[in-house]
Amino acid sequence: MDRTDTALLGVAGVVTALALAIVFATGALFGLDESVARPLRLLAVEPFAWIVVAALIVAVVGHAYIDG
Repeated sequence: MDRTDTALLGVAGVVTALALAIVFATGALFGLDESVARPLRLLAVEPFAWIVVAALIVAVVGHAYIDG
């Protein structure tokens, strides 16, 4: 991986961590109702969702290689 790929993965990791922090903070402030908890529960119980997430990451990294 070159510097561009590392930067892309770093940005994706930061955005993901920020999104999860926002979801948990919102849940703590306003109560974690069904609509907020559903995507997190889906990732926990559905292995196909992890395959989709992994495919998206591979697509981002592959796009960086094709452009570079």
